Amino acid sequence: MTKRGKVLRDPHAGPGLLMVEGQQHQFTLEGVWKSEAPPRPGLPVDVEFDQGGQVLGITVVAESQIAKEQAEAAMAAAREKGSQWLGKIVAIVGVPKLVAGGLLIIGWFFLSTVTVQLPFLGKLEYTFWQILGFLNASNVLESLERNSHPSTGIYGFFCIVALAGPFVQYVWKDKRALLGGLAPLVFMVIVGIAVRSSIQSAFGTGNDATGLGQQMQEEAMKAISLGMGVYLSILVSLYFAGIGTMKFLAAKGSATEAYKKPERAAA
Repeated sequence: MTKRGKVLRDPHAGPGLLMVEGQQHQFTLEGVWKSEAPPRPGLPVDVEFDQGGQVLGITVVAESQIAKEQAEAAMAAAREKGSQWLGKIVAIVGVPKLVAGGLLIIGWFFLSTVTVQLPFLGKLEYTFWQILGFLNASNVLESLERNSHPSTGIYGFFCIVALAGPFVQYVWKDKRALLGGLAPLVFMVIVGIAVRSSIQSAFGTGNDATGLGQQMQEEAMKAISLGMGVYLSILVSLYFAGIGTMKFLAAKGSATEAYKKPERAAA
């Protein structure tokens, strides 16, 4: 049986002394000390005992092993703490909303939102987050043709705000916070309108008397198809919008009823 301990006193000036699990044990070097490093006070060691509790062998614990054990202990503590926090979040928010939030993140940041078929470049796929970068760029079509990844800028900021919208009610107790569930859907609608407007501006269809710009715009729109990401994001956004609206109407109705009760009592 091996246990972890440390040297309290080296055996050069008398019997050595170990501390193992709060108990002291004497030892000598002959036939017991298994390491090349000499014993010194404070040195961590692994102590092997027989069935009677007598010391059979002592091995110095390497610093790398101690560092590894400390790292593993820190990771275990972090996982335990993380599990506690996750449990609290699940208890407050609920599993359905957390799952919906995760799906929205997947739909916006990982799944393809649009697929563009460009000459010489072939089929290019872009996420919702990348589309925000193109909107933030000065020329949407030029960015698409170059297959670049411009910064999302202010659009990225509003994207994060919209993503947090359905969860605002848990930090802001006003009933208006329930309308934060509408944020993802409203943001997607605004982005869709902005994308279409950018394409129209790129072709100058507003001042084109010949109709050539309109024709080019239609051809460009034919080259763009929606991906799985946009459908998933819309479904999740509708879920958040529906839940938020129903809760807001219920809270508003409860507040109205509570306001009318004193009036009835006074009458």
